[in-house]
Amino acid sequence: MKNKFLSIIAVGVLIVGASGLANAATISYTATDLTDVNIGEDLWQYSYTVSDHTFTADTGFTIYFDLGLFDHLDPFPTAPNTDWGVLTWDPDSSIPDDGAYDAYAFVDNASLTDMFTVNFEWLGGGIGPGSQYFEIYDGITWDVIEDGFTLSGNSSIPEPATTYLFGIGLAIFLGSNIRQKSRHVNKQLMKT
Repeated sequence: MKNKFLSIIAVGVLIVGASGLANAATISYTATDLTDVNIGEDLWQYSYTVSDHTFTADTGFTIYFDLGLFDHLDPFPTAPNTDWGVLTWDPDSSIPDDGAYDAYAFVDNASLTDMFTVNFEWLGGGIGPGSQYFEIYDGITWDVIEDGFTLSGNSSIPEPATTYLFGIGLAIFLGSNIRQKSRHVNKQLMKT
């Protein structure tokens, strides 16, 4: 019984370790409130930085703009550099469907040094736009390689190594508690 439980803990540590060692792609954003041109509009700009992923030619990412919260995405966004092609499409209530900002790598190891930016109208009021859903895709098969949510440039999440170390520490703690309880039970049994 004891060996079975320790085996379960070991498998748990390996799972936490494997997930902790995998670097998930990160897309961070900064939202900037722009000067409005027309009365009643609320113009903003997202500036994205992308990390922890190597883009090869014919791969890319799409960041989605929720229908009802965003409109009038810049129809001619500027690519950050010549390694990338970018385009946008507006949310469409007639379909209905979300809008998007799409970046497509033209070369292997496409540069992520420069920011990806897009202007848009914010319809959500309140404190302004926040996190968005994104997908990283293979442009040949159109398979989604990875997905997630953009993070505020001020957000912090635990590093994968931290998660791994926490899992190891937890396993050691649980293992030592089990061992101590087992010794205590064995001593009690020997007395009787």
